[in-house]
Amino acid sequence: MIRLIALFLFFPGLVSANDLPQIRKEYYAAVNDGKAAEKFYNKLKKINSSEPLIMAYFGISQAVKARHAINPYNKLSYLRNGMKILNSAVAKSQDDLEIRFLRFSIEHYIPSFLGYSQHLESDRKKIIELSKQRRFGAMDKPLLLNLLKFMKETERCKPQEIAILDESINNG
Repeated sequence: MIRLIALFLFFPGLVSANDLPQIRKEYYAAVNDGKAAEKFYNKLKKINSSEPLIMAYFGISQAVKARHAINPYNKLSYLRNGMKILNSAVAKSQDDLEIRFLRFSIEHYIPSFLGYSQHLESDRKKIIELSKQRRFGAMDKPLLLNLLKFMKETERCKPQEIAILDESINNG
């Protein structure tokens, strides 16, 4: 027991799969609440993980902070840093559906004139491909269904891609 505690004290970047449901829950709370966004960011900053999915959530935490920031300079700074980390997470794990979705969802809401929406098409195609192959990763069914429904609701998918998403929803 002492060794396990020491392991977490000296290697705070270790995160188990059991932490992911809580991280996901805190992310969704942070989207609409500035205080929750700050708490979420600080939690992930302390974790400081090189695991791609946790990196992606850390990048997302900065993008969410940008949403709540008042100062335009801070907004752009948080967004720039968050996207850099998120892009690194995608580069480390290109076939992770959840990571691709996180980047897609942020880029979907970023005004295109800011120049941070260049991966929308490639992420959409990869999400469709991974859905077709049933490569859902560690996502639970409710998260997967929400992801697939969001993809449809964005109206960025072609009719044949929507058919693939529908099949994944019905058989996921």
